[in-house]
Amino acid sequence: MAYYAYLFEAKSIQSYIFATNKLKEIIGGSELIEQLTSTNGLLRQTLRSLKEGEDIELSRCGGAAFYAFSENKAAIDKLATLWPLVFRQYAPDMEFIHAKAEGKTSIDAFQKAHTTLMADRNRPKMKLPQAGVYTRRFSRTGEPVSQTIRLGKELEQIDLVTARKRDFAKSTALIERVVKNSQRNEWPVNLTPEEDDDKDFPFKDNRLIGLIHADGNGFGQLLMDLKSSVGKGDIEDSQYISVFRDISESIKKATETAAEQAVTETLVMERGLYPARPIVLGGDDLTMIVRADLALPFTQAFLKAFEQESQRQFELIRNNKDYSNLQNILPERLTACAGIVYAKSSQPFSLLHDLAEGLCKHTKSIAKHPDNLLEGKQVPSSLTFYRVTTSLIDDFKDILKNELTTRNICLSRGCYTLDAHDKLPNLPDLLALQVFLAKSEVSRGALRQVTGLLHQSPEQAQRRYERWKEVMQDRDQNNWNTFNELFRKLSEPKSDFDVNHKQAVPFEDVLSLSAVSNVDVLNTAEGANA
Repeated sequence: MAYYAYLFEAKSIQSYIFATNKLKEIIGGSELIEQLTSTNGLLRQTLRSLKEGEDIELSRCGGAAFYAFSENKAAIDKLATLWPLVFRQYAPDMEFIHAKAEGKTSIDAFQKAHTTLMADRNRPKMKLPQAGVYTRRFSRTGEPVSQTIRLGKELEQIDLVTARKRDFAKSTALIERVVKNSQRNEWPVNLTPEEDDDKDFPFKDNRLIGLIHADGNGFGQLLMDLKSSVGKGDIEDSQYISVFRDISESIKKATETAAEQAVTETLVMERGLYPARPIVLGGDDLTMIVRADLALPFTQAFLKAFEQESQRQFELIRNNKDYSNLQNILPERLTACAGIVYAKSSQPFSLLHDLAEGLCKHTKSIAKHPDNLLEGKQVPSSLTFYRVTTSLIDDFKDILKNELTTRNICLSRGCYTLDAHDKLPNLPDLLALQVFLAKSEVSRGALRQVTGLLHQSPEQAQRRYERWKEVMQDRDQNNWNTFNELFRKLSEPKSDFDVNHKQAVPFEDVLSLSAVSNVDVLNTAEGANA
């Protein structure tokens, strides 16, 4: 008996979605991706259209990727022939890789197909439609015009990709996964008012957004451990498809539940709209646009809920008598890391998303360091945020080097853990510092002056800091003691501020939170002052 496998993965999904600065088209792109592998989406429709579709099992199905298996060679051959044609019509110009293979077992077929799949990355695919010299092109993308649409009172000629995204702009598959029974009119589709019946984003005093990108820790390693266990015989070949399918589904449920819980805990409708918009929710990934003052509370709630829900989902799998052999393979739970970019809503989304991904990777690189792991080698749930204040958006490594470092002083601690940690700064301490600086008797302006002077003259910054210290001590010694205690907790090394020695301090971090009116902290401060 032989097994046959067909593997498919769409590539550069985020780039495809964010290749525009119009929220409506970003929404359309995310909904297009969402409905690719949904319950009644394109893949399921394609399988139903095949006579042998019922013979195909899926071990992975989500995030614009699927792994199909069958003992029926004709079924896999037909799917492998039909699917690329259907996909190109459905999502024009989206990159993808695919491969099929035969093996003695399902895992053997997968391994052979996966090797071919990785090799397929190096085979460029023809871009459609092809355009000649005299082809009219869409001004915003440079791609060939395919149709004319009405935009307000004017007509606009757009390309094929933009047209497809607009076709899906009113779909609700993604928002219904984020909040069950959610309605389209409960979520904004414009960041700027337009002359149509759609409601614009419910901003407050400014038009700042927080673009959040969160990614689970250890999911890839878990899949590798499972594959290794199959090879060792700890997992039977006959279990391969169901084990991978059920574990992938458990992570998907954990991400969805965490997102819904974060929405419920932190987002309140204003003018009948949530001050947020989900963009990607697949596997252990989340990308979300949230109003700036709510972005940090939302991210905190999501990371905590993901950790708790992944533990609950894994416990359900452990209690399944069919998976008793997974007891020592499954971790207790998964954690996640996130990056938040604060910026004006007019900033290019593609650059903001690249930066958010960079912040998330930066967080992971620090949180995964062997010295920072928790008991059981668990990666701590952590996040990094950055406020864009320039017109040019660099890679975060360049930002750290060129904007956040002045001689000996790094103005940001970068990675903050959700809970207390022996070696990394934690978010509760940073929020406590923001609450303290919000008090009327403390001069936050002095900290801003010190931070500004560090870029010009570290010596002047040191003198301004010493003067601030003297004034605070004269007014109330307890205030200075509180500040100094929090400052030492959040700095590295944990010593007094001194520009003559290398030190990482949280100055830019706390000033950024104040600049975006971090709502959770302000409410805490109001309660403390009441």
